[in-house]
Amino acid sequence: MGRHDIEQRNRRKLILMLVIVLVGALVAGVAWFTVDRLRDPAQAKCANPTVLNVVAAPDIAPVVDQVARGLNPDDANTCYRVEIVVNDSATTADQLAAPKPANLPSVWIPDSSVWLRRAKEKGAAQVPDSGSSIASSPVVMALAEQAARSRNWPEKQLNWADVIGAGGADLNVGMVDPSVDAVGVSALIAVRQVTALSSDPAANNVAVLRKLSPNAASGSSELFAKTGTTSGGTPITAFPTSERALLDNNAKRKDEQLVAVYPEPASPSLDYPYAVLPAPDDVAVAAAKFRTAMLSQTVGDALAANGLRFPDGRVAGTPPTDNRTIVRQLRPVPAPGTAQLDQVLNTWAGISKASRIQAVLDVSGSMNGVIPGSGKTRMQVTLEASEGGIRLMNPRTKLGIWVFSAELDGEKDYKEVLPVLPLNESLPQGALDKLRAIKATPTGRTGLYDTALAAYTSARQNWEPGRLNLVLILTDGKNDDDGRGATREALLAELGKMQDPNRPLPIVFIGFGPDVDVAELNAISKATGGQAFNTADPTKINEIFFAALSRFISGKP
Repeated sequence: MGRHDIEQRNRRKLILMLVIVLVGALVAGVAWFTVDRLRDPAQAKCANPTVLNVVAAPDIAPVVDQVARGLNPDDANTCYRVEIVVNDSATTADQLAAPKPANLPSVWIPDSSVWLRRAKEKGAAQVPDSGSSIASSPVVMALAEQAARSRNWPEKQLNWADVIGAGGADLNVGMVDPSVDAVGVSALIAVRQVTALSSDPAANNVAVLRKLSPNAASGSSELFAKTGTTSGGTPITAFPTSERALLDNNAKRKDEQLVAVYPEPASPSLDYPYAVLPAPDDVAVAAAKFRTAMLSQTVGDALAANGLRFPDGRVAGTPPTDNRTIVRQLRPVPAPGTAQLDQVLNTWAGISKASRIQAVLDVSGSMNGVIPGSGKTRMQVTLEASEGGIRLMNPRTKLGIWVFSAELDGEKDYKEVLPVLPLNESLPQGALDKLRAIKATPTGRTGLYDTALAAYTSARQNWEPGRLNLVLILTDGKNDDDGRGATREALLAELGKMQDPNRPLPIVFIGFGPDVDVAELNAISKATGGQAFNTADPTKINEIFFAALSRFISGKP
């Protein structure tokens, strides 16, 4: 057996060992592999190559690998070896922010600059503020092809409003958790941009996010698995993802083709920043050289093979033959700054976090009044708005409903209609039927003070951590109980005694109609850190409620 045969056999053994290591690492959730030319050290011009450790997001890792393998191992100017760890961006951000992170990489390539900012916010001082983008992928709304064709695609270019607006009421829309996936962050910004064009942006933004939150998943792969008739349960018909992931799905699942719907205006793309961390001089030089290689136009075929675009948004290599995506240049939008990132993530956290709401509805005689031009009473409109709001709430939200007038239950001005239960328990038990059955009293007065105090006392006694706790009172009048109950001064004093800054419990008033005493509602709500809203149009109740909810979610009542 000659030397050449021995070398060939040794090379095959080494390749097999690398494959075994890679498969084992993938099972553990992290992939590691080394790109090193299998060369004869005696013939190489670079005997002691610098080791460049690169942590790359799964989307971009194959491209990084291909570029590294294309380096000339016998060029003295390329005297470095690339070791690649494949790890999802959210996990890497947490690892780098650990008090004493182990095995710091020389280069980190997450899928979005969002993760550089998140890592720094968590304490990763060694992570740079930015990095050179080495690829891009627009964030799109993946829409089932049948649903797209029913909306006149491809003759009509669809936008996100066709999916998350009124025209998408028949769609079961999913969402990617923005706390672990940058696609979700971009989607939140796109939703905000779409709803900004409505008459009440804050309320509509919250309403859309409420619609998305029940189908939130930790990643796009989970949502891809829920599309189509073979997914089990109600199929997901639309959800945000990257253009790269959509192309990959369409190539692998011919039976479940998805159409890419691009946001207008555009939202931040995945930008794959090449972030260089502090390192010795020789490693820093190697990192700079490898960055140049990653930014070369010759990388186009590798990008195209993985469904990615050039950093400037041009389609790389041969344009995809899949007409369900756009092939023109789509200039990337930068990742959000820290302030905008915090704002959208805080809003989502509040939306996806279940609440505990004690709702109290006015059923006094004035609620029988007919709203001019509508043919409906104030009571009817209030109940319709309440039902619509309930349908948009997180299924885990706990909701209880009281009604109030004067002496509804013996000497008490209030009465429980629905106990406080999670909606996913109360709705199957006929909660909406009980809501629809509520009637205004023929001539009842308005025992507002006693009711507000009783509702607040109950909510305070049953305050739950991990939830947004609040008391919601809808009324068309002012306190009117013939002097039987508590005075305003007594009510405010009692509310003051129950305040606990560590357990916030605001009262939110929505007043409507000409008889509302705005000063009265403001005084009561402010005593609890809450807010009062007033409108002449009861049909606006739902919009006002979600606008109010968005303020408390963002911490800006």
